[in-house]
Amino acid sequence: MRKIVLGIGLVGLFFACGDQVVQRPVVYQNDDFMKRSQERGKLLLAEENEWFEQYREKSALTFTQTSMGFWISNSAIVSENMAKQGDFISYDYQVKNLDNSLIYSYQEIGPQKAVLGKIDLPRGLHAALQLISANDSATILLPSFLAYGGFGDQKKIDADTPIIIEIKVHEIRKK
Repeated sequence: MRKIVLGIGLVGLFFACGDQVVQRPVVYQNDDFMKRSQERGKLLLAEENEWFEQYREKSALTFTQTSMGFWISNSAIVSENMAKQGDFISYDYQVKNLDNSLIYSYQEIGPQKAVLGKIDLPRGLHAALQLISANDSATILLPSFLAYGGFGDQKKIDADTPIIIEIKVHEIRKK
């Protein structure tokens, strides 16, 4: 029995010492996937900006463009009263499409309580929450890349869909 185990061990060592196959990365000579993807993103953003421009012209609200690329109906001037990363925030929001049709209502979503930076939110909503004071509200126009991106929310919001979010911030507690 001992000789069998020793023999199997030696055979295993013999095969383990063989040359390892190095797997090199695949290189495509004319791979223009990234270039096509960037072009598609630019065209999509240009189309969404046209929709937002039409929406802003019809709206009674005045919008300010943020450095992140979304539009907000307040001044977007940061003050000490606004939430920052790590602050507790209580808020409500509802989501609409560009035809102003409700996708998710305040009641469907329900009151939200969270610590900024510790919850999974679309990037645009997360950034907008930092631009609204307590007991204030704002409407934001989110391009798809700041909303739910190329996958949508897997429920009611399709891929590459720009959205309108109406937000009410109730309370902010500094960390």
